[in-house]
Amino acid sequence: MSKKSISIIDKEYVLDCFLVLVVLQIARIIIKNILLSVLNFTDINLNIANIISIMIVGISVFMFLRGSSLFNPAGNRLTEMANKYDNKKIRIILFIITLISLILTVVFKTEYIFYELIVMCLATIVVPLYEELLFRKYLWNYVNSFVENQKITWVVITIMSVLFILGYWDIVNQNLQIVGSDKFAVDVIFTNMKLGVLMSAITGFMKYKYKDIYLCIFLHIIISCVLL
Repeated sequence: MSKKSISIIDKEYVLDCFLVLVVLQIARIIIKNILLSVLNFTDINLNIANIISIMIVGISVFMFLRGSSLFNPAGNRLTEMANKYDNKKIRIILFIITLISLILTVVFKTEYIFYELIVMCLATIVVPLYEELLFRKYLWNYVNSFVENQKITWVVITIMSVLFILGYWDIVNQNLQIVGSDKFAVDVIFTNMKLGVLMSAITGFMKYKYKDIYLCIFLHIIISCVLL
């Protein structure tokens, strides 16, 4: 295969991934706005709409991608079955730390107010599950089907996941509108992007090292609890 054809394929798989991400963000925003159109625009309703919209989009796309030979190849399924036993100890350790982190977050970082519990659920459960399955499972498999070096896959997926945070502009801006200020929206987004680089790099390394999506999910939740 010529260098030219390799270059074309590289551009195609990157564009395919970005197209998927753009469609997902647009679908999420549409579903969220539909929900908000029948609800009062309050802090609680906004974040409930965010959770429901992410869950609907996530479940829908994952059900579709799991049947794809590019996004979920048979070889990857066999690897996941092997990881169930190979990484058993580290899975158990991270699972216990994850449960402790969630409990401590509820006890020390919330005042048991329903709004704070909803935000915690969004930040530490819904988003980590959604992003890890999307980036470190399906898109990782897709990019890896075109790239032999998984370090390149790690870098590409990290960049994509950080840029994906820009799509959450609506969530940040609407939450700031509720508290009567939107001038810090840009600062919040870029702060989240910096944290996103750290998060994506760490969970990407976990995927590269252990090839186990469960470890990525646990680690994402733990880090989110610490940063909340």
